Amino acid sequence: MNDTNQYDEVQLLLKLSQGDQVAFKTLFEKYRNQLFSYLYKITKSTETSEEIVLDVFLKIWHGRESVSEIENFDAFLYRVAHNKAIDFLRSIKKNPAAQQEVWNLMQEPRSADDADCKLLLKSTEAIIDEAIRKLSPQRQKVFYLHHHHGFTNEEIAQRLNLSKNTVRNHLFASLEFIRKFISVSLQLFLFIFLLKK
Repeated sequence: MNDTNQYDEVQLLLKLSQGDQVAFKTLFEKYRNQLFSYLYKITKSTETSEEIVLDVFLKIWHGRESVSEIENFDAFLYRVAHNKAIDFLRSIKKNPAAQQEVWNLMQEPRSADDADCKLLLKSTEAIIDEAIRKLSPQRQKVFYLHHHHGFTNEEIAQRLNLSKNTVRNHLFASLEFIRKFISVSLQLFLFIFLLKK
C-alpha cells in the first residue's frame, strides 16, 4: 500500500470511528472480494464465505469507535476472517452432512495418491514439530526423553531432577497442547489440500 492509499485509509477509519456509513461502505467495497476469495479457498462454499465476510464487517461496525486505533487494518481483517474460518472448520465436527461431504472428497480417486500421501504425512510431521517447538524448554525435554528415547517417567524424573508427578503433569500438558494445536492446524491444512484437488 502506498503512502497516499494508507493516508486515505487512515481517514476512512477515522470517519468510520465517528459513525460515517459512507466510510464503512467504502471499506466494505474495498475488501469484500479479497476476503471472499480467501475464505472460499477454505470453506469451498459461496454462501458460507459471504456469510463470514458479512460477520467480519458486522464486527467492524459494532466496534467502530476503536477502529481508528488499528495500526494495520488489512492484517486485522484477515485475522478476524481467519478466526471465523477456524470456527467454521470446528463446526464441521458437529455437522454429519458436512462430515460426509468431506469424507466423500477424501475417497475420490486421484492420479497422484502416493505423492498426496507423502505430502500429507510431511505436513503432519511439520505441524507436530511446530507444536513441540511451542512447548516450554522443560516440557520439550520431558517430551523428547519420553517419546523419542523411550525413557520412563521415573527415569526422566531422575535425569532432570524432577518429581514423577511433575514429569507426568508435563507429559499430560504437552500432549494436550499438541493435540489441540494439531486439531486446528491439520483441519485447516486438509481443507486447503482438498480444495486444490
